[in-house]
Amino acid sequence: MFSTAVGVVLFGLFTASGAHAGTGPCSAVKLNGSGVWFPVSMRKDATGSLNGVFPDLARDILSTLDVPVEEGPDLPWKRVLTLLENGQIDVLAGAYKTGERLEKFGYSHPVMQEEVGVFVRNSLPGRPGSLDDLKGLRGIAPFGASFGEEFDTFAADNLAIDRQPYDDFRTYMHLLMENKADYLVMARRDGLMLIREAGAEDLVEALPWSATVNTLHFLFSRATPCIDLLHSFNEELQRRINDGELDSLIKTYDLSEGDG
Repeated sequence: MFSTAVGVVLFGLFTASGAHAGTGPCSAVKLNGSGVWFPVSMRKDATGSLNGVFPDLARDILSTLDVPVEEGPDLPWKRVLTLLENGQIDVLAGAYKTGERLEKFGYSHPVMQEEVGVFVRNSLPGRPGSLDDLKGLRGIAPFGASFGEEFDTFAADNLAIDRQPYDDFRTYMHLLMENKADYLVMARRDGLMLIREAGAEDLVEALPWSATVNTLHFLFSRATPCIDLLHSFNEELQRRINDGELDSLIKTYDLSEGDG
């Protein structure tokens, strides 16, 4: 009898908790994102605040909606996604769309498009002309990064891409320069910036074709009341797209050449 009563109480607690997800007021948005994704979302260092197209845009839109923003600390990408799924983060500042993520999160309208580039050493014999030409070569890519469902599926079936968790993204470029990999896959803008930072202009080049092209979105947790902001957020986002404000913001970061 006692265990039955306890079970009823616990069931009621879990039901109430589940019913709260996505309902009620959103008093503040807990925002986080990548710290190393130019110009999407960046930090100057591990203790710095987020800047970039997505954090700046989020703060602007949420200010218009009279919702305060609480920015989270620098965390590994996979950890950020887990916290978003569990409701410990409300909004993720920039991510590609995948089928798995569509099932878990709310998506904003597309904010920008991004090419995923393939970078090779100048000394590599021949020049790969397509993804098929990467078969049999040694690839590297940032740890935890998804480049969209189509590319990820192709890579899993056909390519050998090593993904190690390095704190400094420049490590990936140095591995390529030091002949410890044949090619690097990463966002084209990020890669071009790393070439400049590493002084590798005479050693590494971006291939002229793209591995894939993805749209970038804000992700909203479905486990918090802030999911109710998504419709209003999208309306404000669309207004900024129509008015050219978003293009102006993106161009501002393009001109900064990664300085943040």
